Amino acid sequence: MNQENDNFKIEEEKPISEEQPEAASIPEALETEETPEPVETSEVVEQPKLKESPPEKPEKPEKKEPGKFKKFLNKALIWLAVIVIAFGAGFLLDHFLRYQPLLEDLRQAQADQVLLQEDMDEIQNQIEQITPKLEAANARVASLEEELKIANARLQFYQVLVDVSNAQLKLFLEDIEAAETSLADTQISLEKLGLVIEEIDPDLAVSLPRRLELITAGLARDPETARIDLELFTKDLLALEPLLFED
Repeated sequence: MNQENDNFKIEEEKPISEEQPEAASIPEALETEETPEPVETSEVVEQPKLKESPPEKPEKPEKKEPGKFKKFLNKALIWLAVIVIAFGAGFLLDHFLRYQPLLEDLRQAQADQVLLQEDMDEIQNQIEQITPKLEAANARVASLEEELKIANARLQFYQVLVDVSNAQLKLFLEDIEAAETSLADTQISLEKLGLVIEEIDPDLAVSLPRRLELITAGLARDPETARIDLELFTKDLLALEPLLFED
């Protein structure tokens, strides 16, 4: 049995040994073949890009329903916003309905004021031009008034002299009644003349009417003394004339 097993092993090993020369000849053939030289190229071979996978979205937490207080607060804010908008709209409407016309009136008034100011400036310029003329006219009027005053005083003065001279003549003719008539209005003329005499001699302005009054009262009682008093009275008036009327 052992011999048969050894023979069987020898038979099985034979084919393996026969095939070994062929296997050894294959590398020799490969070595004899010429290896091709590598070809250099300038082209860069693009490597395919790998697509990145999108990031995974985080899962959204589930929304919780707001509570009653939050709902009430949201509604209150909405109503508050509505009230504020309504109030603002009402304010703007009131502004345009009430204040806009007033603003237009104010602008018109300011424009009128500017025009009035221009008119006032023009009038002021005219006043400044007229003022010297007006002052000259006023000075002329004052001068004429003074001249008129002197002319009236001169008229009253000569009227007194005429009355006194007529009374003297009537006394010379012994016509007492006519002498009294001549001096009837002399007192009035002398009082008018006293305003001018007072500026020169206040005492004389008081004494002359009194003297004339005494002369008139004594005409019937003592005509001769009255005649002498009238002569003295006339001398005093003539001495006063150059002081009253300086030419």
